[in-house]
Amino acid sequence: MDSKERAALIREGNAAFNDADYPKARELYLRCDYKDGLIRLGDYYMYEKRLPILAYGYYKKAGHTQKIDEIFQRMLYALGTWIGMDKFKIKEAPAKDDKPLSPDDFTVHPILKAKAMEILQKSGKK
Repeated sequence: MDSKERAALIREGNAAFNDADYPKARELYLRCDYKDGLIRLGDYYMYEKRLPILAYGYYKKAGHTQKIDEIFQRMLYALGTWIGMDKFKIKEAPAKDDKPLSPDDFTVHPILKAKAMEILQKSGKK
């Protein structure tokens, strides 16, 4: 795709987004791999619709690691609140200026791990 065609698709996608035609905007942004547009869609689903899992997909496609990390941290917090923070053990508390927490920063309680494996086996994922 040449730059003129890509620019036209981006303009059309932006117009669709502004007209709240999000499926059309999504299709156009994906067709021309317009990362800023995908981030805009992610922000819409994250903050206006409050659908972080849907927003995660847009951020992932756009390669927006900061937002992906933010969603990951929120999920860990929600999971910890739901099942009890005593099931998680943080290896070392990060300093305020350190990078966000990652899955390697946690040790999962064996009972929680067994339950997760059981759910994966029942759903055919493992």
